[in-house]
Amino acid sequence: MVLKGKTAIITGAASGIGAATALRFAKAGANLTLVDVNTSELDRVETECGGHGAKVLAIGKDASDATAMDGFVTETVKTFDGIDVLVNTAVYRVRSPFLEVEPEEFRRTLEVNVTGYYFLTQKVIPHMLRGGGGSVIHISSQLGFSAIPNYSPYCTSKGAVVNMTRALALDLAEKNIRVNSVAPGPTDTPGLMKGLHEKRELLDRLVADIPLGRLGRPEEIAEVCLFLASDASSYVTGHNLVADGGYLTH
Repeated sequence: MVLKGKTAIITGAASGIGAATALRFAKAGANLTLVDVNTSELDRVETECGGHGAKVLAIGKDASDATAMDGFVTETVKTFDGIDVLVNTAVYRVRSPFLEVEPEEFRRTLEVNVTGYYFLTQKVIPHMLRGGGGSVIHISSQLGFSAIPNYSPYCTSKGAVVNMTRALALDLAEKNIRVNSVAPGPTDTPGLMKGLHEKRELLDRLVADIPLGRLGRPEEIAEVCLFLASDASSYVTGHNLVADGGYLTH
């Protein structure tokens, strides 16, 4: 599974799954455009990827903003002469009981987790076509297939990503562009651990529901992304690959 000579855009690349995927792709030989609003952490990831010989373009922008999308897609093509892979990992989540969810919270969740994925994909496709095809990978979630209390906006958005993946795969198959998603289970990322801060009993209950008996690691999800980005998955499209330690077997 190698990406030598290929160019990938990764959103949400400053931490967690996005950062791990960026590092794994760098080791696999890809050129990288990394996008995130967290510029300090993004700089760190850029340096790490560069240490593995990757050519890296770091963009401190909101990946769900249409104007920003135009800018970093254009800059990617200008710098690397094409786009072969897109990995949408940018995420927004809010924990709130359904009756207390504010319209702005719900709107922002869909804007980042769904609308941003949809329209960034739309913007990169013409450049993938010029290269003969490509691979689009969305990060969905096990919560695109199940639900937990007090996360209705997030669950709603991830369910949308699951079916968006199928729909775009159908529309783009004849153009030699594959569209898949990865559905991680609970993964040891800064975003998850922040939500579980000082809630050890909640973390223990979460792990107890995972047959493998532990949280996932970002590096493990990055390996799945590499598979879907590489030619090793050349006959895979429209698939939602679940990597959840067995959580959904219940």
